[in-house]
Amino acid sequence: MKNIKIVFLMLIIFILLACSNENAADSSNSPTELKLNLAVAESDPTYPLWEEFAEDIEEASEGTLKVEIYSSESLGDTSNMIEKISQGTPVLQDSDPSHLSDYVDDFTIFMHPYLFKEPEDIQKAWESNTGKELSEELEEKGLRVVSASYFGTRHLMSDKEIVTRDDVKGMKIRNAPTTMWNETSKTLGGSPTETDLSEAYSALSQGVADAIESPLSLLYSNKYYEVKDHVSLTEHLVAPTTIVMSQDVYESLPSEGQEALDKVGHEMPDQRIGDIEQIEEEYKEKLEEEGVKFNKVEKEEFIEASKNVSDAFPEWSPNLYEDMEEELGYK
Repeated sequence: MKNIKIVFLMLIIFILLACSNENAADSSNSPTELKLNLAVAESDPTYPLWEEFAEDIEEASEGTLKVEIYSSESLGDTSNMIEKISQGTPVLQDSDPSHLSDYVDDFTIFMHPYLFKEPEDIQKAWESNTGKELSEELEEKGLRVVSASYFGTRHLMSDKEIVTRDDVKGMKIRNAPTTMWNETSKTLGGSPTETDLSEAYSALSQGVADAIESPLSLLYSNKYYEVKDHVSLTEHLVAPTTIVMSQDVYESLPSEGQEALDKVGHEMPDQRIGDIEQIEEEYKEKLEEEGVKFNKVEKEEFIEASKNVSDAFPEWSPNLYEDMEEELGYK
């Protein structure tokens, strides 16, 4: 009887060890989950493109990664999330590059008006010698740029036709409360008016601001056409967006996961251009249907004014703007 009890006990121990090993194996084979925190809502026309981005990463990772999308900054606002990411939170954050200047000053150059002439310039700048140096500095701060792609070209919306820079004199332009956005409004010839995006509509309707600059899709989705009926095609910013993640999390991933992020991240910029241009054409037509008039501008004076922007950033590396211009082939 005693021998039977010993055998039975050993059998139970064997079963428990087998289950434990099986669970450990299942755990080791389960994909790492990365959360993609987006500023845009599910209703935004670019949202399906982000779904494709997530699917492409999962497929390329050979089952080692799973990407869950969170829209409308539902995980937290961009600045706070980037701070958490730098400390090791496994999140992919959609962000305009100006947020990265909190960690590496020179990253603001990616938002310099009239620096990028074509959407292709964004990836070219990211992969340039200067761009690589900035990315390496960012990695030392715990952040890794997964991708830098085209978000849309920004134009000026007001209640009158703007052709020359003189036409903007005295105009209050709504912009976000940062140095670069203030400099962008000055480049356009107006007076910077710092207003949160959530208050922009009321600022335009109440005369707090006379104009707003934005990509066409946002001009439409925020219904600014209800209070302003002219879009002057200033093309002052061929705007990028970046995806950043924790450098520590990246280094902790299996090689298949790292290679998937690198591959998809560097392929996305070229793929995005045609998609975004199609969206821009679609929203131009939507705005025209709402009675908005479009006109071209004489950009030379605006471009010349943009060359003074560097003066507002004494913290930048010497000749940063000139170096980037040269690497883009414009100097």
